[in-house]
Amino acid sequence: MTRQQQAVTAARDYRAANAAAIVCSLAELVALPNISRDLVAVRRNATALRSAFAARGVTLDLVEIDGAAPVLTGRIPAPKANRRIGIYVHYDGQPADPAQWRSHPFEPTLYTAAIEHGGRPRPLPADSEEVEPEWRLYGRAAADDKAPFIALLAALDALQHAGIEPSSEVVLLFEGEEEIGSPHLSAYLRQLRDRLDAEAWLICDGPVHQSRRPQVIFGVRGLVSLELTVYGPLHELHSGHYGNWAPNPAHSLARLLASMKDDDGTVLVEGFYDSTVPQGDAERAALEQLPRIDDELRHALGLAATEAGNELLAERLLLPSLNVRGLAAAGVGDAARNVVPATAQASIDIRLAAGNDPEAMLNLVTEHIRGRGFHVVGDDPDERTRRTHPRIVKVTREPGYPAVRTPLDVPIAADVLAAAEAAAGEAVISLPTLGGSVPLHSFTEVLGVPLLVVPMANHDNNQHAANENLRLANLWYGINLMAALLTMP
Repeated sequence: MTRQQQAVTAARDYRAANAAAIVCSLAELVALPNISRDLVAVRRNATALRSAFAARGVTLDLVEIDGAAPVLTGRIPAPKANRRIGIYVHYDGQPADPAQWRSHPFEPTLYTAAIEHGGRPRPLPADSEEVEPEWRLYGRAAADDKAPFIALLAALDALQHAGIEPSSEVVLLFEGEEEIGSPHLSAYLRQLRDRLDAEAWLICDGPVHQSRRPQVIFGVRGLVSLELTVYGPLHELHSGHYGNWAPNPAHSLARLLASMKDDDGTVLVEGFYDSTVPQGDAERAALEQLPRIDDELRHALGLAATEAGNELLAERLLLPSLNVRGLAAAGVGDAARNVVPATAQASIDIRLAAGNDPEAMLNLVTEHIRGRGFHVVGDDPDERTRRTHPRIVKVTREPGYPAVRTPLDVPIAADVLAAAEAAAGEAVISLPTLGGSVPLHSFTEVLGVPLLVVPMANHDNNQHAANENLRLANLWYGINLMAALLTMP
């Protein structure tokens, strides 16, 4: 039996004997509020993680830039290491409105199954109690992204308990601003460059495949966004007295948005796809090997059809997307009033594929808006502007970051895939690009090394939404995975 096999066996045995304590340690971490812009709260998370790793003999330095959440960095010692790898995890989380949750987002609650499948709340397990793998822990950041911390800590405990030394020296970097675009990550990487030398960086974020099979991911999409405000009259008008006469900004905005995509989902902004790097042979081969889960996904999501004539989801992830993520104009439902709205607003996100420049993509969309006859402004227009231009839109651009894609044949890829397979006990999927966006371009720009994403959370974890959760079977896989990565040959 190889050292890696011994490590995975030790992780399984340790988890079986300590499952209740591991679940409770995750619940304790999830109970710490961690909304990215709350610097006091995220610093409290950083301090808690620093203490947890110190208890395992791993010293982490807390490094701060004024006005930014701290990063933690350090190394897991391995006296006989064959290699040095980096592991990145973020400890901040998305905002959470308790009114939308079944249980409070920072009062982690264990359920017997997914809520939508009839799961019921139950107490956290006692020390000797058997823990079921289909139980789910509900709470903000349970899946995104606190599970990898507990998995790594449990793996360290398991290896120490079994007397197995890591064969990989691990450089650690824990960040507290990922959910707001990592605005200070590049500065931290430049400041700490001498401490972060590694063969490759493994990013612990995102979900496993929708088939529940583990996956190793070789790229992430980039992200930019913009807010649109279309203007009508100076104030709301009675729709009986002025409707059918005063231009309605909601109608104008609807027509503008409709001009951006056709009925089958193709973005109609000129040049939108031109800079996208096409698939290579290795990526096409990887896509051919993916489980065919699209029909099942459509059924689960209540969709009769999906875009581009039901083209595979994995194919669509290799292209940039334009998504209307929110609309607002006056009121609806019980808040509806018989008015012509004064303004109408839309929020748009653009997921970038390999090759897309963030600023250039924003420019393309802005030019499309001008081409539809709108006068584009950057601030609320004054009355003279409103009386001069019949169609006005304020465009507020939010700078983002580009996509990152690592070649599937980088030297470390085979070893990481083998580690994931040893952890899972089954074949692991190679996915060219994750659907979500993670600001990892800083690693490639500053450190110049390959990036691979090694997710462990369940695909149906409600990431960023209400009732975020972690399936315990995925945490068990994560512990095995960390043990296997620590002992890669």
